[in-house]
Amino acid sequence: MEISTKVTKAFAAFISNTSSFALPLVVIDETLQVLSPLWSPEDSGHTFQQALNQLDTVISTKTPLYLILRYKSSFVATTFVPYAANAELKMLLLDNRQILVEALGEQFFSSSIICKEIGEITDARSWEERSGKGQSWNGDHDEHADMYKREDATTGGVHDLGHKKNKCRLCDRRMKNNIDDAAVNALRSLAEGGDCVQSVNISTEILQLNVRANNLPSADVASRLPTDKPSFTFYRHSSSDCIYFVFCSPDSAHVKERMKHTMAIPGLINIIAKDNGVNVHQKLEIHVPEEMDFEPKDERIGKFRSMYLRNRFAGTESQ
Repeated sequence: MEISTKVTKAFAAFISNTSSFALPLVVIDETLQVLSPLWSPEDSGHTFQQALNQLDTVISTKTPLYLILRYKSSFVATTFVPYAANAELKMLLLDNRQILVEALGEQFFSSSIICKEIGEITDARSWEERSGKGQSWNGDHDEHADMYKREDATTGGVHDLGHKKNKCRLCDRRMKNNIDDAAVNALRSLAEGGDCVQSVNISTEILQLNVRANNLPSADVASRLPTDKPSFTFYRHSSSDCIYFVFCSPDSAHVKERMKHTMAIPGLINIIAKDNGVNVHQKLEIHVPEEMDFEPKDERIGKFRSMYLRNRFAGTESQ
């Protein structure tokens, strides 16, 4: 594969701009082409996950690509070869990933990795594992790992991590529902004690804002819960300032509705809520509003039907 001058110039411009975050490169008509770079979020206090969320617009399950990411004051050369992509095109990228790094300049890169699933790139937990907080990147590498290691003092060394499956299964990211803008904005503003945000899941499987209230006394939250359909409610307690997540699943609701809501919980709490600065302190599952109990407890509150909310559930997504 030939790395054209256009590609090297685009990379030089990319690394010179500190606001740049990701540079995608794809093969079009057997030629490596540069796509528009992605920029870091304008909010200076953004999280790494919020920056990664922007990659959803350029990554798909059928298109292999190279992705240069700015990570911890250096750059990572990512080769994305999804399972559903063309086999010959995937092999082309795998065979030439070392050539790409050498052409762009090894001194700019800290590591080179291979990813086969979208979540391995777009979920910050994957990057935490690769930084040593998980276990999946220890031990033996696969066939593409350590194809090259350069310990030359002039380059600083490029560590080829190859591909390894995540310890974290990332089920919550794959199964998360869509959520409308009004509900997202309400979550982001869940800042003061007494703030309440409630979403319901309609037939389109989009979480929509149902209730938004400020300075709501805790005694009045139960009266806001629907009694004929499942609902998700976030409430910042007016006295303790703790954020509660309430899953109300009425027995009268259709079984399919209850199941859809149960499956949506991990993605809502771990992905959508956290992406918008909401970290839940305590989870409740109730079936009638009268079961609402905001008294602090060491264990999760309620008669849990959902495995996710069961107190002893130890899946990686719930930790």
